Amino acid sequence: VVVRLRDGTLWVHAPLAPTEEFFELVEGCGDGTAQCVAHVVAPTYALEHKVFVKDALCRWPEARLWTAPGQFSFPVQQVPEAFVWGRAVSGELYGSDAAASSAAIPWTDDIQFETLEAGTFRVGGATLTFFETVFYHMPSRSLVVTDCLARVPLAPPPQRLDQDPTATRPGPDQDPPQPLDGEAVQKLLLISKRSTADPLPADTAAARQAGWEKTALLVSYFFPEHEELDLEAGLGVVTWTDGWHDNFNALAGRLLVPPVVRTLVYAQDPARVKRWAERVAARWDFTQIVPAHWEAPVAASPRDLERAFAFLGDETVDAFPAADLARGLKPIARIFVK
Repeated sequence: VVVRLRDGTLWVHAPLAPTEEFFELVEGCGDGTAQCVAHVVAPTYALEHKVFVKDALCRWPEARLWTAPGQFSFPVQQVPEAFVWGRAVSGELYGSDAAASSAAIPWTDDIQFETLEAGTFRVGGATLTFFETVFYHMPSRSLVVTDCLARVPLAPPPQRLDQDPTATRPGPDQDPPQPLDGEAVQKLLLISKRSTADPLPADTAAARQAGWEKTALLVSYFFPEHEELDLEAGLGVVTWTDGWHDNFNALAGRLLVPPVVRTLVYAQDPARVKRWAERVAARWDFTQIVPAHWEAPVAASPRDLERAFAFLGDETVDAFPAADLARGLKPIARIFVK
């Protein structure tokens, strides 16, 4: 996410891979130079959201760095900030911008924040606390989040697959339009197969859709219910059994707290997470949410956020299929969660 602040400089949330295309797109939101990026934010300690920060700061030498609390290094602890980030951290985003300790943060006239502290993990013998900072951009009424909320699209986004995003999408049994992004399509077709022993299917809209749905289940649950080892078919062969489509429909198309976060993090102290969610919903009258994963932006109100977090008061609300959780996330929780 890139925000142009009122002074014309840019605020960059969780930078992506340091390609020239990425840098040019970001800088194009400002005056087109590297100097227009004034702030870079690492909103959580999750590796995928901070791994490119050092490269971004190398490109944008005048930018200041703001991080969520709880940053750590592994396997060596207490690594100097200059090694991890390339420079010293300008400030940690504890609590809220409303706190007196946040008075020195220069962008809070445009962007406010609330930081969630919830759950711990044991990594390399150390107990680590999970933090995520969410941000409210006042002029656009946008809530910028990282992992706490998402909406899995019901269909694969065409702009990721087809070089012409305006092309009409084919019917279930029609050949898809050409030209294609071959790598993305090949991955969907590979996962679409009923069995890993089957040949690669023809490139049709139906095959892509099946690949998309199974990918969403794998990413969300790691080892979902209907992905079965098929020893009769051969060593290492995996077969998808009937029912996976229904489980995808139970997951996709709605704003939710992703299964990984809900199971591994928020289940540890639901009352604390609930208070934070209520505070966010009461404080900001946002009209859209911009998650780091899956679909974005998502048209949503504070009431939608409250509905997504309703399970904190009753874990049976919007419960995920028990068998989807049983073989992947639940065993991980037993091992790593304090």
